[in-house]
Amino acid sequence: MANEARISTGIKGLDKLTEGGFEKNSAVLVMGGGGCGKSIFATQFLVEGITDGETGIYISFEERKNRFYDHMSKFGWDLNKLESQGRFIFLKYSPERIAKIVKERSKEIEKAIQEVEAKRIVIDSLSAYTALFDTEAEKRRMLVALFDMIEEWGCTAVVVAEEDQDPDKHHSTVMGFMADAIILLYNQREPKGLRFRAIEVYKMRGTRHESKICSMRITEKGMVVFPDTIVL
Repeated sequence: MANEARISTGIKGLDKLTEGGFEKNSAVLVMGGGGCGKSIFATQFLVEGITDGETGIYISFEERKNRFYDHMSKFGWDLNKLESQGRFIFLKYSPERIAKIVKERSKEIEKAIQEVEAKRIVIDSLSAYTALFDTEAEKRRMLVALFDMIEEWGCTAVVVAEEDQDPDKHHSTVMGFMADAIILLYNQREPKGLRFRAIEVYKMRGTRHESKICSMRITEKGMVVFPDTIVL
């Protein structure tokens, strides 16, 4: 029987590591270096949610809409079609504009959420937002304000951050503390020179999640996790 307090992650194999998915209305931090598949993870989370009847919004701070749609079409995701059906919205904001929205407690994004009755939302990426602030005190204050706003939206949110992969470091940061869950993506080189991809559920409040680093692949249909294949 499905757990009504959870929603599927949309990532094949990942629900097995998380007691059935993400908690509804939680904020999930997806972290990793460049080329780890963070945007693919986030888009798949939205598209699979749309398939299940949950509309979604993707907020990008850097990538242009046409380029993003073209890249994601390679996985069979027709975002133009979903947008025309009123089930998906892509919003391109500068980090400065998001900071202004947060400071002024603007309802601009909330109105977009209400427009499509969105249940899932992605912010990509938090790193561009935090780079705006000169002091740690200001960064902390604006991160807390952003996560408070995300909570008020009443959506399940995936927040992307391009960071190094030291989980112990990030668990103690403001964004690590504010997030309800932390998913780490890895793209590492083996001694023989080959690369392998992996995923770790580092933190998930209220969940007896698996504490292991599992194999992950990016296929022509998106991301696939192999929960029974431990790589580290």
